[in-house]
Amino acid sequence: MLQGRRLCKISLIIAILIALSAYGPWDFLGVYGKAQEAKDTLAEDMLVEARGTVYQKEIKQDYYLYYVNDATVYTDNGKLLKTSFIFKSNSFEIPLKAKVNISGRVKPFSKARNEGSFDMENYYWSKGVYFQLEDVKVNDYTSDEAFLSNSIIGLRERIADVYGKNLPGEEAGFLSSVVLGERSGLENQLKDLFQQVGMAHILAVSGLHISVVCMCLYKLLRRLGIGFLGSGIISGQVAVCYGMLTGASISSVRAIGMFLIFLVAQMLGECYDMLSAMSTVGLMLLFENPLYIRNSSFIFSFSAVLVIWYVAIPITQSYELYCKKKCIKVKLKETYSENRYINKLKRIVEKAISGLIFSVGIFVGMMPITVMFYYQTPIYSVLINLLVIPLMPALLGLGLFGGFLGLIIPVAAVPCLSLCHYLIYFYEWIAGVVISMPGAVKIVGDKGIFVIIAYYVILFGLIHGLPYIKDYFISTKDKCDIKWINNMNRRFVAVQMVTALILTVIFIIPTSSNGFEIDFIDVGQGDGIYIDSGDGTRFFVDGGSSSNDELGQYTLLPYLKYKGVGEIDYWFLSHMDLDHVSGVLYLLENGYTINNIVLSVAIPEDETLNKLLSLAAINNTNIIYMKQGDIINTKHLSFKCVYPFDGASDEDINALSLSLLMEYDYNLDKRIDYSGFFGGDIGVEQEKVIASGGEVGKINLLKVSHHGSRFSSDADFLKVLSPDVAVISCSKKNRYGHPAAEAVERIENIGAKIFYTMDSGRIRIDDDGIDLFID
Repeated sequence: MLQGRRLCKISLIIAILIALSAYGPWDFLGVYGKAQEAKDTLAEDMLVEARGTVYQKEIKQDYYLYYVNDATVYTDNGKLLKTSFIFKSNSFEIPLKAKVNISGRVKPFSKARNEGSFDMENYYWSKGVYFQLEDVKVNDYTSDEAFLSNSIIGLRERIADVYGKNLPGEEAGFLSSVVLGERSGLENQLKDLFQQVGMAHILAVSGLHISVVCMCLYKLLRRLGIGFLGSGIISGQVAVCYGMLTGASISSVRAIGMFLIFLVAQMLGECYDMLSAMSTVGLMLLFENPLYIRNSSFIFSFSAVLVIWYVAIPITQSYELYCKKKCIKVKLKETYSENRYINKLKRIVEKAISGLIFSVGIFVGMMPITVMFYYQTPIYSVLINLLVIPLMPALLGLGLFGGFLGLIIPVAAVPCLSLCHYLIYFYEWIAGVVISMPGAVKIVGDKGIFVIIAYYVILFGLIHGLPYIKDYFISTKDKCDIKWINNMNRRFVAVQMVTALILTVIFIIPTSSNGFEIDFIDVGQGDGIYIDSGDGTRFFVDGGSSSNDELGQYTLLPYLKYKGVGEIDYWFLSHMDLDHVSGVLYLLENGYTINNIVLSVAIPEDETLNKLLSLAAINNTNIIYMKQGDIINTKHLSFKCVYPFDGASDEDINALSLSLLMEYDYNLDKRIDYSGFFGGDIGVEQEKVIASGGEVGKINLLKVSHHGSRFSSDADFLKVLSPDVAVISCSKKNRYGHPAAEAVERIENIGAKIFYTMDSGRIRIDDDGIDLFID
């Protein structure tokens, strides 16, 4: 545990206090002090002049990103001291450690507007960066002598260029990410694939890289007869340089810091303690920036060390102890034969099983952390890592050697990088095979911090409490009864493993439905509405945006994962404008399960519809066409098509939008407890037809048609529906002028309370009332 480890105990207390301050309602330690000061001082689009020091540079696909700290920002109202920010540039010429003087417009980091979405503010604040500048003009910069840092940055670029010349683009980007920590050339599709199958950890420079590069060097130097001091100094310098070469990410800083402590222990002749080393590095990072406690890389990196120590190693040792005692039992027999009982095949099998158990321990221990950030877990990662990790030293070694060799003798690098090509091809192949297997990725949903804590308490008790029970039973038995003791050890290992797997299976059961709810997702300029019937059937109405080109990848899919929704039963699409279907097309292209897509019977044929139908066929998605009077229903919820009627036609595809009346019966007493209307982009003429048709009367909820266009929301139509609540889905800045003041006025005149996704983010309506993601 933590016996005798005072530093670990102190670190644990400090980490808990920082976490309570960072995650709790009261920031009693002031960890948000600098971030809040910047937020209060700097308004959006404010013109400022800033002076500071460049401490990091990143190469992006279309620009270069500079990080500046120790900055002073001058505004018309005063100045902000000792702050940090980022800015983009088309030039990479500003060196590290340069003192820059720039002017630009302040742009605060955006917050997540839906569950599961990327929170830029949290991400950069957790890195100690508090705002960004746009439209930057570099007034001046003076370069300090930072020869080593800039030389290493240049070396990184040249090695990446060697990869680019000798490998296909996708493989060059992959190798640059693995060896150099340079992700600008890494394709998102490949990164997502590796993340889904549980191989994303090889893309980040971590303890594995340090052990391959630095630990191997240290052991080699020791074997060559160099003393502890000399070997430690050389290996330590190489470790620091390699950390700089790979961008000094949090995971690499943690790994290199622990390695340097190991070297110091070796040079002083002291024992190295992994937990104490981890605590030392963790405290240094948290003292530098307490908000690292919210950084996913920090959490993953340090959690991995704890899981190895408290989960993977103990369960592996339990098995190895069982194997050792079994051998003792065999040796006591007179019929003992080394060729029969202890042979190479047996040791290989036991080693393989030991590796599998270690991998299971990592999976079981890290799964809640993975679910906390990605809301899903890769089921086959235990097996895939048994194939992937043993090959990493070869890939990393060949990649480094080939990269450096290519700088000196370009032709000589070809054999090394050709071998890298085959290794990368194998990685991509195995990932492709795994992702195509049934249940490769299990969408779990958000479990909540208390469920995660309960999981770890049970797991900790299972691994560290169960041995005491076993030892108690063994102590009551005759020590000479080796057979009984050996059977007890075998059963203990089996019980420990099976119980851990049962706990894991229980944890990955998807988040259950909380009852009837309607979520208007903030998709920008478009529509996307998730509806849970409360009886196990999930619906979606539209799912597209004209202001967010990556809606499916970064908004819809993360939201569905957060909710624990692995499939949608019925997805209604009002019409084929991209601001209603772009995200759905992405989901279909990436194999997300949609059982039924529901369209209007009068939907006109166009290129988008043909693409949708083609993707639906590939994914075995059923297509349903609705006309006026058709109903799709579950036990509690029904959707009735009120427009268009069969045979309707119009040159404007908006006028043929599928229009639905939703009715919810909570008590199954055939009395409607809640109702709503969803009309896509219909206009005034279609609204008048619906109002006069008698299909719709008083409702509770209106999804305002056409994002609040002045050509929709007819006064007579609104009077017939008389909604209590109206929701307008649009972006704050759009070229259509949505929502129009005339439409808003007409809605207000009937007494409806209006909510806007552009102001509130996700808008939820359920049994508890109306919940806004952004108050």
